[in-house]
Amino acid sequence: MSEKIADWLIEQKAISTGERELYAYAVHCLFSLLYPIAFASVIGAFLGMPIEAVAMIMSFIAVRKFSGGYHADSFYKCLIISSIVIVTMLQISKYINNNMFFNVIYIASSILLMIFSPIDSANKRLDNDDKRFCKKITILIVVVLFIIVELQWIAGYRYYTKFIESGVMLAEILQLVVIFNLKYGRK
Repeated sequence: MSEKIADWLIEQKAISTGERELYAYAVHCLFSLLYPIAFASVIGAFLGMPIEAVAMIMSFIAVRKFSGGYHADSFYKCLIISSIVIVTMLQISKYINNNMFFNVIYIASSILLMIFSPIDSANKRLDNDDKRFCKKITILIVVVLFIIVELQWIAGYRYYTKFIESGVMLAEILQLVVIFNLKYGRK
C-alpha cells in the first residue's frame, strides 16, 4: 500500500521519482505506527475499553520500537496473536487490582527492558552503534513512562496507570520469549 501511495504522489507530481523510495518508506512507517493504535482501539471499543486500549498500546509501541522482541513470521499470525494478547491484557488489567504485586511486576519488567534492550531481530540486524542508540532510547522511554505512571498515581488517576504498565510488561514479555527461545535453541 505504501508503494501505491508513493506512485500516486508521483502521478500527482507531488514528489519526483527519485523521492519514491523515501516517501514509500515514510508512509510505511506511518502505517506501522497507526495500525496498532487503530487495531487496539477497535478491540478496546468492542470490549467497552477504548481509552484503556489506547493507553496500553501507546506505552507498548513507545517501548517496543526500540527494545525489540518476538515478531510473528506472517501478517496473519501477527494479527491472531496480537488480537489474543490485546484482549487478554485488557481483561487482566481490567480485573486486577493495581496492588503491590502488580507494581513489582511492572518495575521488574522496566528493569529487564533496560538491561536486555535491544533484542536483535532476524528481520533487522543492529550494529553496535544502533544497539547503543536503541538501549539509550529504551531506557529514556521506560523512565518517562515510569514518571507518567507516578504522576498519574499521585493525581489519583490510578485506574489508567495499570494499562500503561501493562503495555510495558507486554514489551518485556515479548523480549523474554526471544531470550527463552535463544536459550533453549528454538527459532
